[in-house]
Amino acid sequence: MIHHIVLLTLVDRADAPKAINGLRAMRGQIPALRALNCGLNTGDEPNASDIVLITEHDNEAGLAEYTSDPVHQALLSWLVPLIAGTVR
Repeated sequence: MIHHIVLLTLVDRADAPKAINGLRAMRGQIPALRALNCGLNTGDEPNASDIVLITEHDNEAGLAEYTSDPVHQALLSWLVPLIAGTVR
């Protein structure tokens, strides 16, 4: 089992609910995605990321399948413009 962790900083934090809902909508849609958790960072640190995403996959091949899956790619098509930066 491997975990894929991504921290997202949004251009506009007001887009957080849309982003989180979109990420959560991948649950059950991608065979190689074993689990997905994401949520809003409620801390007030000045340089903190807005959203944390943690996904679980059986192995590196599963992670590769997840990242190339059409459902994931469709999400990225509208999510990427909302993102100012990521940490992986």
